[in-house]
Amino acid sequence: MTRKKKRRSSVVEFGNGPTKVRIYTMNRKDGYPEFTLAWKEGGRRRVRSLSDMEEARMVAQQITVRLTNGWTIGDEATKRDLELLRHCEQQTMKFGVTLAAAIDEWVSARGVVEGITLSDAVRFYQANRTDLLAVRTTAQVAAEFVKSRATSGVSAAYVNGCRLGLKRFTDKLACNIGDVTTADINKYLAGLKGLGPVSRNGHRRNIVTMFGFAKRQGYLHPDRKTAAEQTETFKEAETEIAIFTPDEITRLLVNAHARILPVIAIGAFAGIRTAEIMRLDWEDIKWDRGHIEIAGRKAKTAARRLVPLPDNLKAWLAPWRESTGQIVTLTAVAGAMNDLGVKAKIPGGWRQNALRHSFISYRVALTGDVARTALEAGNSPKMIFRHYREVVEEDAAKTWFSIMPPVGWLPKELPWSIRERLRRIS
Repeated sequence: MTRKKKRRSSVVEFGNGPTKVRIYTMNRKDGYPEFTLAWKEGGRRRVRSLSDMEEARMVAQQITVRLTNGWTIGDEATKRDLELLRHCEQQTMKFGVTLAAAIDEWVSARGVVEGITLSDAVRFYQANRTDLLAVRTTAQVAAEFVKSRATSGVSAAYVNGCRLGLKRFTDKLACNIGDVTTADINKYLAGLKGLGPVSRNGHRRNIVTMFGFAKRQGYLHPDRKTAAEQTETFKEAETEIAIFTPDEITRLLVNAHARILPVIAIGAFAGIRTAEIMRLDWEDIKWDRGHIEIAGRKAKTAARRLVPLPDNLKAWLAPWRESTGQIVTLTAVAGAMNDLGVKAKIPGGWRQNALRHSFISYRVALTGDVARTALEAGNSPKMIFRHYREVVEEDAAKTWFSIMPPVGWLPKELPWSIRERLRRIS
């Protein structure tokens, strides 16, 4: 049986002469049309069959252009290629850019983020962008921070110190707090004239605390260290720890005016900071329970603690046992201490922080327990070893905590109401 040949139905031509491409439309045995391209290239007749006329026309045009320009043989774009091209163009037009511009941008970005996918780079940028943070100047943040400190229960002296120190900082760096760099703060601290390492570190602590406040308020990135945290600290020279001997503290107590004596006695035998004593009331001394209660709002560390009340401290404070109200009513405490050092004939005069130094040194020697002493003093064991502990003999420690008032002794200038009450009791 003779095989039935395909029947040509039409011919479409593109180009002229050597660039001519013909499209033959044939009906296949299964009833579907077939479009065959025929052209001459490189001295040979070439053919290619497609099932779609639109695609055949597109390929024929590409072959004609290639032959006209003398290009080498290659794969012509297919209908699928064209559909993919159109899809890509539609995607880029959503962002208002052409496909060519999108490709240029992609190539440029990949050249910058070598070894990282663009999606990872974009996610990192999104997580670390700062333009979404609330904008606040250093002066605005400082004002908010000082106000928050004033309502947090800390001392007025601390709030005032923050206000003055941070004003100096914000006057020098008046800008958005997010724009302040570590180098800016280091330069500011280094430029503080007439201040030693201790004072500079104090300024730095205030700035670090303020920047931490700004981070919690959402003015700085929540997952990064602040510029202040990364600044350098100043090396503080090791200072010799000064303490009082048992004989010296006895002379101080005996010669102390009634208005300053409670500060001396509590500092020496309970180790409470002078600033904390000034915030205490007589009701905070729990005579029968044997301790002094320092509420969190009155403590430097804002943590409540109980300090032992030794018998000799009870004896020195006995005249005030029924008293109420604030323990310290004197305003010029530092001046009174300096005067007392001269009156008691202490070699070299009053010694700064010597009451607390003495208590910690003698307490550690008596108990042999640094951790316990640190808890009582409201410090860490590390700070005890670094700043306060002076090696003393155990016998001297026993003597220190057994120093009692002389028989029949009363503080100088004791208020009349207290003297009258004591007279009635006796």
